[in-house]
Amino acid sequence: MPRKITAHPADRADVLTERLLDVATKFFMEKGFEGASVTQIAREARASKESFYSRYPTKEELFRAVIRRRTDQMAAQAVAILSPALPPEEALTTFGEIFLERLLTGEITELRRILWTEWQRIPELVKMFYDLGPARGTLVLAKYLECQAAKGTLAPLDSQLAARQFTDLLAAELITRAAYGIFPEPTKREKKKKVQDSVDFFLRAYQPGKRASQQASLRSSQRASLRNG
Repeated sequence: MPRKITAHPADRADVLTERLLDVATKFFMEKGFEGASVTQIAREARASKESFYSRYPTKEELFRAVIRRRTDQMAAQAVAILSPALPPEEALTTFGEIFLERLLTGEITELRRILWTEWQRIPELVKMFYDLGPARGTLVLAKYLECQAAKGTLAPLDSQLAARQFTDLLAAELITRAAYGIFPEPTKREKKKKVQDSVDFFLRAYQPGKRASQQASLRSSQRASLRNG
């Protein structure tokens, strides 16, 4: 008679945790932070009270876990895309396309709305989302840009500033429009054009040799001004 294979307790615990987070994400997105009931979440996830509260003692802890899982996924994807071996145009285009696609999903848009609604009551969750989401994504991008500047494929730059400039070019307007909830979602063609325009603008601004040439021209003008003076 074949032996019955049973899952390891740790594996079962991981499956339950993922199921809880899946159900919690759905409830938070549909009902908001205040409207989501932890009792209903536990029931739909088929989790006992003991199993639920041993993982998430409060609703805030559960929401924090939902944020952490989503931002971890996005950060891992950014690291995989921004390989130092890839040239800037290819890496930034791929990053931009996936960045916009992720950022404008209904789930992320709704998550931002919840946080904006709750920021006065639970500001630590808003800060956590910023630190694990936008700030971490900026850091990953900044490291890539710094590497490219060191290789000479980009002009010398302040990597953190340049990373923020690029993500603002990509998303600032679209995030604002999405927040109001009254504008149609941009089409694939519109998003593709937004990415291409942003990459083109950014690469022109940080073209290798361009800043050195501008600085040399400025120094030459200053010397001429001193001679004429």
